[in-house]
Amino acid sequence: MEEQPVSAPIDMFESLIHLRDGGVIDATPRSGNRDAGLWTISAFHAQSNTSLHADHWERHPVGDELLLVLSGVLTVHLRHGDHPPTTLRPGAYYLVPAGAWHRLTVEEPGDLLSITPRVDTEHEPVSA
Repeated sequence: MEEQPVSAPIDMFESLIHLRDGGVIDATPRSGNRDAGLWTISAFHAQSNTSLHADHWERHPVGDELLLVLSGVLTVHLRHGDHPPTTLRPGAYYLVPAGAWHRLTVEEPGDLLSITPRVDTEHEPVSA
């Protein structure tokens, strides 16, 4: 049996984890990365609304996004439809449907984990 390479610890707050075709997983630096996998796992320190681009709507047209609050309190806002904002506490997750415009606001600083299909992600200012 061939020996598999050993992984080193990866700082989730400094890296992006990509889930790629064929079951391949790799990590890349967060800054300037445009080589998204099928899915990207990211962790964020949500210290203020600025750290989560609360002033911009975002959508992922090719798949759902999972938002998991690790600590703190965050609110998910959907732009269209009759959906009131949803407040998430530690351990709660929210599934944003593919193509839904959404944004997050920070109620209490904390940490967020997202699993996102980053291909073709779009952003628009909240005023639009």
